Amino acid sequence: MAVITVGHVEVQLVDFGEVDIPYWQVDGEAGGPCLFITAAQHGCEVQGVEVLRRAIAIASASLQSGRVVGVPFCNKPALWKRRHHISSGPERPYGEDEGHNMNRTWPGKTDGNDTERLSHAIYSALSPQATHHIDIHCWSKFTATTALPRGDRPDSIGMARISGLPFASPRPSVGGTRTEPKTPCTIGACFNDSGRASLTFELAGQYVIKQREVRRRLRCVLNVMRHLGMLPGAPEGVDEGPVWLDTATVVDVKCPLDGLFVEADLSTADWVEEGQPLGHVISDADLSTTPVLAPLSGRLSNYGCRREHCDVSLAAMHPYASAGDLVASVAAPADDFATGREV
Repeated sequence: MAVITVGHVEVQLVDFGEVDIPYWQVDGEAGGPCLFITAAQHGCEVQGVEVLRRAIAIASASLQSGRVVGVPFCNKPALWKRRHHISSGPERPYGEDEGHNMNRTWPGKTDGNDTERLSHAIYSALSPQATHHIDIHCWSKFTATTALPRGDRPDSIGMARISGLPFASPRPSVGGTRTEPKTPCTIGACFNDSGRASLTFELAGQYVIKQREVRRRLRCVLNVMRHLGMLPGAPEGVDEGPVWLDTATVVDVKCPLDGLFVEADLSTADWVEEGQPLGHVISDADLSTTPVLAPLSGRLSNYGCRREHCDVSLAAMHPYASAGDLVASVAAPADDFATGREV
């Protein structure tokens, strides 16, 4: 039977004093791969915490080989502040991080800023044993859950292919394929550039935990465990996707006039047919109603009216649309219902 324990990584921070970062560890009866999972590198990206909790519960009951190490609260100080970074303030864009974007600080520094110290403590304590890695992030609710594998790493592409996620968008290596990471970088780059497979995925929605999203995206983590032979059974939902955004036909849908965009009963990643209503616009000039229709059949990779910095500003999420504002993007697979690619 699998054995579950809770450990702690201790780190001394400049502004926050001594901080303990808790993690789960589940050991199967037999040896095998070690899957390292990280979540909540940004304090507003909380859905991955619940995904990881459920995955650990299943692993503790069913893990047949190997080890799973999960860190649900990588950036506790940012979580306490309820913002992206330790340095974030009200309405401050994500990109203004003052060197505190944890996703760009790996493998960290012992004598760096507080975020770099967190990265170093977690990476040095837990990553050496890992053979594979999953990094769970969240972007705004307007963009569908997407796997972000490294396009030059077949093992990373393979993890995305069996993930059961609705979309995949391969990421390039910065500066070409490497055998050692160019630091500082993402934790995924630390793994992929050193020959250990890593898959990053983004869930739809920040600041909130959506049960539908959690249930669906838990499958990705479990599928990777099945893929590695750690859990019994074959990956589930592979026939449902992903749509590979680098080869798909993606058409942006723009608002045809000024007015209030009213969404239809749809969500990101839903399949829509050509001509299907995506919503309508109520004109603030003559009160007319204009339907907005899907330009082709495909999955909604983006859905809803928003503007830049919608991850930090409620005004940027307002459904009043000016003519030409983005209200949706529809992605049609390169091959109808294609489930992946050769790797």
